[in-house]
Amino acid sequence: MDPNSPLIEAREIADTIEHLSTQLTPEVIRAARQDKDGRLYLDRIEYALGTIGKALILTDYTIDEEKDIDKLEAFRESQQRMN
Repeated sequence: MDPNSPLIEAREIADTIEHLSTQLTPEVIRAARQDKDGRLYLDRIEYALGTIGKALILTDYTIDEEKDIDKLEAFRESQQRMN
């Protein structure tokens, strides 16, 4: 495996998220809020963004990868219980 592979993956994720952020306009959000399925889609988007944010924070402040995974899994479980 290429040692730069995680860096390449990070770049591709960043590119994708930036592209998608241009599509999530106020018009799209308002339309989604008016529809039952649309509200579920917005919930999924919010959950994904929260998970990404949490992963970034946890990874920046710790060295222990196992601990990071445990914290991230606990966060995801807590979010699922809220739904």
